[in-house]
Amino acid sequence: MAKISNLASYPLITNLDKDDYVLITDKENALQTKNASIEQLQSFLAINTNTAKVCITAADLLTSYATPVDVIAAPGVNKVLDIISIDGYMDAGTTVFDFVASSQFNIGAVTFANVPHSTFLNSAVDVVVKSHILDGVTSGIIGANSALVFKAQTQNPTQGNGVLYLNIMYRTLEVGSSF
Repeated sequence: MAKISNLASYPLITNLDKDDYVLITDKENALQTKNASIEQLQSFLAINTNTAKVCITAADLLTSYATPVDVIAAPGVNKVLDIISIDGYMDAGTTVFDFVASSQFNIGAVTFANVPHSTFLNSAVDVVVKSHILDGVTSGIIGANSALVFKAQTQNPTQGNGVLYLNIMYRTLEVGSSF
């Protein structure tokens, strides 16, 4: 058997996710070799945060009022999203967007963050912004199994060709007695 450090026998994974596996030695069962998912390790170590890296294309930005963009998919029955932070990088194109108002991140009817249009979405240069989760938050009930969406607030922009990249830290919470 090759050594674990032998990258020819065991190449490095390029896209680690919660469904991948690692090998462990089970002390309680005569040091048997077993596997565990990354998600199991996260749960055992009480590390329940996830990161979503999302690209919203110019085509999606241009229709984001009429067709809001799902940024994080609905988590499933009896689960809700807990958004911790949203960072955005606007890769400005050659034609500046003309959003007329700030856009929003919503889960159902609840607004979690406003995205500034004049200093960010309509920028002629590349820019990074950290959305403040509590800015503009409206009270409301977050329905289970609801996606996080990006939506232009009042109308679609009529021009622009930049790309919006998002880095979102969040948790998925199970509704019920273990909440």
